[in-house]
Amino acid sequence: MKRILAKAALIALAGTLSATAATLPTAKEVQANMGLGFNIGNSMEVPNDPTGWGNPYPTQDLMDSIKAAGFNTVRIPCAWDSHTSGGKVTETWLDSVKTVVDFAMRAGLYTILNIHHEGEGGWFQSNIGTSVDNTIDNKMKTYWTQIANKFKDYNERLIFAGANEPGPNVNTWTSPHVSTLMHYYQTFIDAVRATGGNNETRTLIIQGLNTDIDKSVASAPVTTFPTDKVEGRLMFEVHYYDPYQYTLMTGEQDWGAKEPIQPQYYYGDYTKASEPKRNAGYNAWAGSVDSKIGSIIHPQEQFAKMKTNYVDKGYPVIVGEFGANVRSPELSGSDLNLHKQGRVQWHKDVVSAAKQYGLTPILWDMGNESDTGYDNMAYIRRQSAPVGKVLETDVINAMRSVYGLGDYVNTGVTHVEDFISGETSTALKSSVKTGAKFTRNGNTLYGIGNISLYDLKGNLVRTAGNNASEATTMQLQGIHQGVYIAKCQGHTMRIQVK
Repeated sequence: MKRILAKAALIALAGTLSATAATLPTAKEVQANMGLGFNIGNSMEVPNDPTGWGNPYPTQDLMDSIKAAGFNTVRIPCAWDSHTSGGKVTETWLDSVKTVVDFAMRAGLYTILNIHHEGEGGWFQSNIGTSVDNTIDNKMKTYWTQIANKFKDYNERLIFAGANEPGPNVNTWTSPHVSTLMHYYQTFIDAVRATGGNNETRTLIIQGLNTDIDKSVASAPVTTFPTDKVEGRLMFEVHYYDPYQYTLMTGEQDWGAKEPIQPQYYYGDYTKASEPKRNAGYNAWAGSVDSKIGSIIHPQEQFAKMKTNYVDKGYPVIVGEFGANVRSPELSGSDLNLHKQGRVQWHKDVVSAAKQYGLTPILWDMGNESDTGYDNMAYIRRQSAPVGKVLETDVINAMRSVYGLGDYVNTGVTHVEDFISGETSTALKSSVKTGAKFTRNGNTLYGIGNISLYDLKGNLVRTAGNNASEATTMQLQGIHQGVYIAKCQGHTMRIQVK
């Protein structure tokens, strides 16, 4: 990897920046302000319907609460392929995503927008073959051209991430697999840069092999690295869920050891001597606990690899996802309390190690507030009132302490309204331009000109008006519950029908 990054560092600027585009800060300068991050998981990346996995549509209140909790960055995993018509992303879905991005930007958050793929048949991330697939390559170019054009005037706090967790069709990465992935990344970078405006110098993120630290630093299969026509605007992304048996494993598995591999519940200073096999770091092959795996030493060693191979060579690194499930289905009483204490330590250790080695840690939150089911990584309330309430205060405070913040107290946030070049109207940031004559009052929309209502798939649901200069009203009675996009004379409004 050292060969590749040294090679990439020598790339000269190709072409010149447009005279009207702002020169945005470098990736290193951007990362210096990103602090601790938070994922809006299981929401905008849900195929077809962002509320389909139980989370409500993201709101301004949610983004404000995330900021108030001490996070300075939000990552918005996002689906695109399931929101297409004729091979292109529908304008209504682009408008819908824009409303969420605007909520985050207005809250003062650095905002990462990606292409996420798990629920869409893995059209990209599960199809990294030994040669370039033109269909996939064309989608990358088409989608990113559309996304980039939609947001070309946003300032440096908006960051694009090309993928999520890209992997090959087989378990082993080879040089041809890596070459294919880098080709797709090149398509992503070139597509964004070609749209001009602030995208000419916007920070972009590419992902490691499976976003796995060890695979990403293995030198043997990696022979190329994407180029950029501007220097210092690329970041690198990995994810961290180590040890898997502690953070994510939900059932016993057979990995060929002399005994079955079991989920682990206890970590760090909060292990259980009477159940060593349930302690983080237990090695079923050796029949003993590796104390390094169950302590801060492991993330320190892993993140040191990122510093050596990327950070020190001019590529800032984000830990795009990290988190650990609460083991409430299995544990109760004193055992559950012991587990939760260790889990607080695990989060603090990960964040401490990331900060130590110059990485930006971004917490994975999937919104599931249940104590009786798996995948219950929910740190801030989304599914029930009050939205934005911190659910895991001990974990949040432990992570805040790493950044020198005191214990969490929600003192509110001050909105930022100048994140789009050339636009200063506060009303515009809420999707209705000042003087645009397009408003909502209860179940009625009021506009000057024709009003059109679309669902999130881009289907036309209802229209009103037949004259571009006359006052028009649209009634929302009879519309099914859900989120819609309303348009009137080029102005856009997100509509939630309850």
